[in-house]
Amino acid sequence: MASKPVLTEDGSVTRFHPEYEEHYHSMCGAHKEALKRFVEPCRLIEVALQKGAIRFLDVGFGLGVNLGIVLHELQSRAPKVSIEVVSLEKELLSLSDLRPHFASLPGKETSTLLEQLVVEGEVSNTGLKMELIQGDALEQVPLLPGEFDAIFLDPFSPKKNPEPWQASFLGALWEVSSKGGILSTYSVAASVRMSLMRAGWEIGLGPRVGRKSSGTLASKGSVDPPLPALDPKQRRSLEKRLTE
Repeated sequence: MASKPVLTEDGSVTRFHPEYEEHYHSMCGAHKEALKRFVEPCRLIEVALQKGAIRFLDVGFGLGVNLGIVLHELQSRAPKVSIEVVSLEKELLSLSDLRPHFASLPGKETSTLLEQLVVEGEVSNTGLKMELIQGDALEQVPLLPGEFDAIFLDPFSPKKNPEPWQASFLGALWEVSSKGGILSTYSVAASVRMSLMRAGWEIGLGPRVGRKSSGTLASKGSVDPPLPALDPKQRRSLEKRLTE
C-alpha cells in the first residue's frame, strides 16, 4: 500500500510507493506535472478542437491526477468536444486513499467523475466516456479497440518497473495509436528511447518539468509542428547503438 499523502510544491498532493521507493508524481507539483508533461505536449486541446473529439490512453491511473487535470482542462477549454479515455491500472488504491487526491483537483465535478470511475469502472455521459481497466497493461493494451490520439506513459521508473518500458509493450502502444498520435513520458533513459525507436516511434524532446529532466515525446509518423528535436549528439549515439 502507498503511504500517506505528501504535499508537493504547487500545493497538490502525491504519495510515496514503499515497494518501488518512488513518488507517484514530481515533487515540483502533481498538478503542474500533469499539465506540463501530458496535456500540453500531447497537444490535447488543439487536437480536440480540430477534430471535435479526443481519445486518449492513460497508462497508469495511479492517483487519478493526470486524468483529472486532463478532464478539467478539456471540459474548461473545449467544452463541446467529445472525450473518450481508457485508463489502465495494475494496483488500484482504495477509494479512501484516492479521495484526498481527487478532492485537490480543480472543479468539484472532476472529483465526482473520478469517484464514479473507480467505483463503477466506467463513466458514460453525454460527450464523455471513461473506462478504468484493472490488470496488467502488457496484457490489456493489445485487446483495446480503436485508436488513441494521445498516450500518457507514466509507470514507475525503468529501474524499478522495467516491463512497461520494453520494446514489445511500446510496440503494442504504437499499434493502438492513431496516425500522428503523440506519446509522452518523463523518462529520458537511452534504453527507453531506443525501445521506442525499435517499436516504430519517432522520438523528440519532452518539456522540462521542475527539477526533472526533459522527458521524451514520441509520435506515430510525423506531426506538424514537428516534435522538439533531441540533441544531435544524443540522436547519433542512439542510432549508433541501435545498429550495434
